Amino acid sequence: MTVINLTKLWDKLNTIAFKAIFIALNKAQVEELARAAQQRQAEGRALSPIDGELVAIKGNIALQGLATTAGSLAYATGVEPDNAPAVQRVIDAGAIPIGPANMTEFAFSGLGLNPHYGNSPNALDAESVPGGSSSGCASAISSGICDLAIGSDTSGSTRVPAAFQGICGYRATMGRYPMEGVVPLGASLDVLGPMARTVHGIRKLDAVMSAQAKHVGKSLRAQPFQLVVPDMEGLGISDEIMRMFDVCIETLFDAGVDVVRKDLPAILRTHQLFAEYGTLVSVEAREQVCRFLDLSDAQIDPQIKSRLEGVLPMTAKQVAYLRHQRAILQAEIEAQLQGGFLLMPTVPELPPRVVEVEKNIESFQKANATALRLTMITAFLNMPSLTLPVDPSKPSHSISVCGVAAQDEHVLAAGEEVEHLLR
Repeated sequence: MTVINLTKLWDKLNTIAFKAIFIALNKAQVEELARAAQQRQAEGRALSPIDGELVAIKGNIALQGLATTAGSLAYATGVEPDNAPAVQRVIDAGAIPIGPANMTEFAFSGLGLNPHYGNSPNALDAESVPGGSSSGCASAISSGICDLAIGSDTSGSTRVPAAFQGICGYRATMGRYPMEGVVPLGASLDVLGPMARTVHGIRKLDAVMSAQAKHVGKSLRAQPFQLVVPDMEGLGISDEIMRMFDVCIETLFDAGVDVVRKDLPAILRTHQLFAEYGTLVSVEAREQVCRFLDLSDAQIDPQIKSRLEGVLPMTAKQVAYLRHQRAILQAEIEAQLQGGFLLMPTVPELPPRVVEVEKNIESFQKANATALRLTMITAFLNMPSLTLPVDPSKPSHSISVCGVAAQDEHVLAAGEEVEHLLR
């Protein structure tokens, strides 16, 4: 159980370097829960493995007593009467939610910038974007504010910032965590996502969020598992990332892991489907945001407004086709993996510099598409996907271990073994 010095915490978060990590702060709730955790510690009775831990909560997730803004000035709920169920599970386990953490407006970008509340810092490179949309969550961990966070992931919003800032992020099988109290973006793709400094932290938080009776299952170290590396030609992965990935494969192979290269047509077919027909997330995001407000609202971030306005209209038949193809491709990837786990780089390139994309709409849109290129594929295929750093000191030097739907505990256990071997 961690002892938290709240005076030092509030002072740190009030400095210029860290002020943009959070949109606001639920100080009263944090202080009340911290006192209770310290009392339990004195009595030697922990409620769970995360008792006393600070957990950053993304700004699109309800925190009791605060409005939920989803990173926007144009939108806000009323004061929330209750915590989102996932947050309440964390509280019931003795942990201390802190937030709301900063984010891309409406969670609709993988770069993590926010002109309304400031840009959360990338703790590995102050000139680079923090990654998004769960930018504040990643920054809180990478900056040493806390070790755990709850973000959300529609196309990569936990995994991209985790990769850009040298931490771990997880996208679970859809339906693993309760989604009540979360501002939606793309209903057919949205899922909450634990973030942590280590895979062990992800597993502890996942156990609480999913209400699993067993907190952290046994590692698969003693059990064989196969990592499958697909053909990635045509996915635009940079030379630096491919060199990192090749060294990673060699390290795992030398350690005795069964690593195979195998053609997985479902991966490239999904990428090609997006290129030819567009993405479900774009259509659903525009439809969802337009339920909240008018896109002509001058308070919307110009970059987000441009993305939403640029969404090409789809007929009901076209949307139905994408959803039908999604089901087909999900079945295909399961058959092609044959019980193995997909292994890929998390992102194809290093994070762009803030000055290159912050004001330039064309550069922003191009960089955003690049950042989400790989994570969007596995989100569409509903693959539980764990992102972990190969070198926590280098932005984008990150890999993802992915399984098929409902393999969450196996993916996390295998990922913890991979992390152990790479460190």
